[in-house]
Amino acid sequence: MLIVFVTNKVITIDTILPILLEVKQCNNQKVIVVVSRKKGLQAIESNVVLNDAINKIGFKFLFGGRYRFRLYKRIVGSAQFLLLFIAGIFGAKFIHFDTLPIIHLKILSKFFASQVFYSEKDSIKHDFFKRPSHIKNKFGKKYEEGNYPVPLGGNIISYNKDRLYYFYGRDILKKRKVYFLGPTKARDSWQKYIDNKSDYYFNKFHQGVDISNGIIFIVLTNYGLDEPLEEDVFSQKKLRKNFENTVNVLSDIKGDIPVFLKAHTYTDIEYVESVLSKRDGFHITYLHPSMLLLVTKFVICNYYSSILGDAHSLGVPTIEYTYYPSYIRKDTGDESVYPDYVDWFVYDNINEFSKVVGDLISKDYKRKQFVKNINQQRDALLIDIS
Repeated sequence: MLIVFVTNKVITIDTILPILLEVKQCNNQKVIVVVSRKKGLQAIESNVVLNDAINKIGFKFLFGGRYRFRLYKRIVGSAQFLLLFIAGIFGAKFIHFDTLPIIHLKILSKFFASQVFYSEKDSIKHDFFKRPSHIKNKFGKKYEEGNYPVPLGGNIISYNKDRLYYFYGRDILKKRKVYFLGPTKARDSWQKYIDNKSDYYFNKFHQGVDISNGIIFIVLTNYGLDEPLEEDVFSQKKLRKNFENTVNVLSDIKGDIPVFLKAHTYTDIEYVESVLSKRDGFHITYLHPSMLLLVTKFVICNYYSSILGDAHSLGVPTIEYTYYPSYIRKDTGDESVYPDYVDWFVYDNINEFSKVVGDLISKDYKRKQFVKNINQQRDALLIDIS
């Protein structure tokens, strides 16, 4: 049995799910996904592809249940944890992202250290950890390079050696067993699963939309105006303007190519719907980004998203048409926050954006094909968590 503790952010289950699919396919092993907060459960359930995949390999539940009263949640959470502890006695493996209450992780790590695996949240090689504005942990405490608290458990799943060594130093290899993997959503198993399921999901949720000539994929950002800092409110207003420009430009030149828009959990969807209310050929979607990328001509975002990292790994052109507050510009200069995954960085310039989009629309479209990576071997991780 494999038990996975995920956060209220979809990126955690999104990162580890390709591995979980392989575990199920190779060993027919039951997978249980434990969600730490109700918001996280809602985010998973709204992402139909993720939700169905989890149901295919096992099941999920909310830690502490759906009770509103704290006492009830503690009683239910304690009972659930007792069952998980018993599963550990019988050999269950645990994967976490520092998500459960610290006392529970400490107990599991104390009694089942070799069975507990900490996974990094992001399988794309981002370098945010090197920037002065990000050098802190989740409690807001600042740490020196190489001196971050070592994750609980006897094992670490890492997707970025530079990040791992920056946080914990090279001595981490002596303190923990480390498994180095590449981008999980570029793995054969995930790509094949998505390729096999894509026609079913497009027909079910976007029946009648002609995607034979590809789609344009817009990754939505916040656009909300309830930010605490005045500069952030101004920035969101600029991003709103850039989004409206994006819609206007595409309306003029996209022709019959449909535009699919993918929201984050924090996106002001009412604002987005108001902008699209009198536009044809724009479709808000809840399909998984990997599925959309199979048929995407190019991706646009108004603020960097990790989806651009996935797009880049699959060879899909990426555009970031954005505006940054000054404290972000101090870190980035005249580049994207993550320039390695942005093919065209357009900073608040509609004319430049129109030219880039026009050039990309004119290019021929070819659907991404699943090509098996014959050199990919079964990871040691898959053996050890089975």
